[in-house]
Amino acid sequence: MRAVMYGAGNIGRGFIAKRFYLSGYETVFIDVNLSAVESLKKEKKYPIFVTRGDHYEAEWVENVTAVNGRDEDAVVDEIANCEIMATALGVNVLPFVAKNIARAIEKRFANGAKPLNILICENLIGSGEYLKGLVEPLVAPEAKEYLESSIGFVSVSVCITVPPTAEKFLAESPVAVCSDVYNELPADAEAFRPVGAPVPNVNGLVPFSPFRFYIERKLLIHNMGHATMAYLGWLKHYNYIYEVAEDAEVKYILYRALCESARALSKRHGVPLDNLMRFIENLVTRLDNPLLDDTLLRVGKDTKRKLNAGDRLAGAYLMCREQGILPAHIAVSIAAGYLFAPAEDPIAIEVSSYAKENGIAAALEKYSSITEKADVELIGRFYDMLASGAKFGAIVKELNKICE
Repeated sequence: MRAVMYGAGNIGRGFIAKRFYLSGYETVFIDVNLSAVESLKKEKKYPIFVTRGDHYEAEWVENVTAVNGRDEDAVVDEIANCEIMATALGVNVLPFVAKNIARAIEKRFANGAKPLNILICENLIGSGEYLKGLVEPLVAPEAKEYLESSIGFVSVSVCITVPPTAEKFLAESPVAVCSDVYNELPADAEAFRPVGAPVPNVNGLVPFSPFRFYIERKLLIHNMGHATMAYLGWLKHYNYIYEVAEDAEVKYILYRALCESARALSKRHGVPLDNLMRFIENLVTRLDNPLLDDTLLRVGKDTKRKLNAGDRLAGAYLMCREQGILPAHIAVSIAAGYLFAPAEDPIAIEVSSYAKENGIAAALEKYSSITEKADVELIGRFYDMLASGAKFGAIVKELNKICE
């Protein structure tokens, strides 16, 4: 059995390919990083350094190879002949690979191939519909019925933490990766094709329906909390997530923000709040892990996307408003996001500069689609405080006053 992993980044290597390997697949990576491609082709395996308590344990993913993502014919051939596929490329990259996927679907149709399910491991609500919308217009008319009946665009929720790999591990293998111990892969049960057929046998795969709750839990709790730590931590001049996790003032705001989102998500989907609180408790413990040297730059970069109304911060804020919950602590996170401006992130500098030059109200409208007067005033209050260098103790006092 053959699986295609489109994207040989941290999630592709550190989580999805491991699931394929444990399920008995040979995994073919597709990537444009030629050094990674050559290493995977040559070694046929790589290590994952998994954090367990206060130490790492090496686990090997074997039976792998790779092809150059710029070799379009090779890419199409691999997708046309595999049993299952996944993407972990980043949402912004998907439009650039849609043509290859469309060509491969046409080739599968012409060859009378079996159905193909594509696990879409991207941080985007509706990722399955999004990728299908990119691919479908590029598929020839005669293959459209095959695409509808036999190609599954399956949204999944990836909640594992896979930070940049420490140099000491890269010295052992240039494609080594670090991760925590999380191993569950929730997937949209209704998206698999053909309808009614058994879902593919993939280690850790758990089909759910309706699935939107799990995507929103990942984006509006997990990713929102991660971003909150990055933006508040940057204002306190930390470098790593585990350092932020040790700061009581930040952790207080973080936990209250997570609770705001959890309450709203519980109301929106009718899920017991206790289930979400247990998810938060597990998440906070995992984010405390000092062995995961996750930088604030990696977690916080690309604020243009992460402050968008459909993404982690503004998305959580607007959901709370929709459900009648005051998102005061999430407002602090958003305000901090508009101040995040590391020199290494030109997008963050663009966003923060726009807010500084044009005002937070204009920035909220442009990047977050937040325009209601009460929302602009709430976020603006914390933006002004943080921009003027207010102590976090003063922020907490202001929050307590608002939330009385």
